[in-house]
Amino acid sequence: MADVERIVEHFDHHDAAFMQDPLDSYAVLRERCPVARSDQHGGFWIITTYDDLHEVYFDTDHFSSFIPTIPNSGHGERRFPLTMSDPPEHSLYRQIVQPYFTQSKMAEYEPEIRKRVTALIASFIDRGSADLFWDFARKLPASVIADIMGTPYEDGVRFEDWAHRITQATATEPESAAQAYEEMTEYFLALLADREAAPRGDLITLLVQATVDDRPLSDEERVMFCILIMMAGFDTTSSFIGSMLWWLAEHPDQRARLVADPSLIPAAVDELLRCFPPGSPARVMKKDTELRGQQLREGDPVLLLTASANRDDTIFEQADEVIFERKPNKHLGFGMGIHRCLGMHLARMESEIALQEILRRLPDYELLPGTIVEWSHGQIWGPRNLPVTFAPRIS
Repeated sequence: MADVERIVEHFDHHDAAFMQDPLDSYAVLRERCPVARSDQHGGFWIITTYDDLHEVYFDTDHFSSFIPTIPNSGHGERRFPLTMSDPPEHSLYRQIVQPYFTQSKMAEYEPEIRKRVTALIASFIDRGSADLFWDFARKLPASVIADIMGTPYEDGVRFEDWAHRITQATATEPESAAQAYEEMTEYFLALLADREAAPRGDLITLLVQATVDDRPLSDEERVMFCILIMMAGFDTTSSFIGSMLWWLAEHPDQRARLVADPSLIPAAVDELLRCFPPGSPARVMKKDTELRGQQLREGDPVLLLTASANRDDTIFEQADEVIFERKPNKHLGFGMGIHRCLGMHLARMESEIALQEILRRLPDYELLPGTIVEWSHGQIWGPRNLPVTFAPRIS
């Protein structure tokens, strides 16, 4: 049993060694200190249980979304219009892009996503080996969000670099994270100017033409919208697809069930999202409140540990077990309340298609013997390498 005082005082989601296997520590916190305060990064609160996260998601009077990361990821005073806004402003911003991410709209992308998945698998299937994170999970969401936004597909490499510097280097190399924001700002300003001169049927054009409160969006609002959608549509989805493929590599018996009965795949994706949610959002206190006997003060940062709440055994029976048939499965993998993930239908569809095609084409994949899988740290969590072998096939 981990030492609760050490976990509480020195809890650091940017500690790479800790984030390699944090789940036992999360369980200790849920049981013995469900609302805890860490002394890292200037001090912040950690909320670990399902009921408490659920309460925070809906309590916008006390908990503001004005900070997206702990510590600040380099965006300075600039705000992401969706994730850093509270009612009533939030709904004004969300209604701009909501029509682009409905379930029916996302269904239009299904044939192209399947084509992309098939092409990615074809690029390595004859080798008999691949890194399913870098060769597959990382590339798929980058190409899909590029299509939706209207950015060149070849710029996916730049997205990868920016995402790494913002999500992984925030605490250790803040100057690099800040520089990544500057580079993205310059990049998207150029694309926005291009769409202003020559509109297309993409999301960047939508932002150029959008209004809020009967005024056009400012350049800063447009740029921060672009950065948010690129990051949210790319980094979280790739992390989850990596986690899903890793778990199935570690549990070949469960993978065999899905190969034999693909109708289980949607439920399997949902259950694996419960167990391995990629994101832990942040909040900041708008005013003082008490939670489980702890006094949270105005201005205090708060980290919502989704991966802990989703394994809360007061809500989920056999919470640490992956059970494909779990019903109901009201996990918090996509959040709750007004900030429920805008791209949830896209992420779910990408993950299901990815798993369908991987299991159809590479049903025998297994981790390369001796592999140590490295997990990311920060508020986006997932494996960052997944070397596998399989029987070579003709693409």
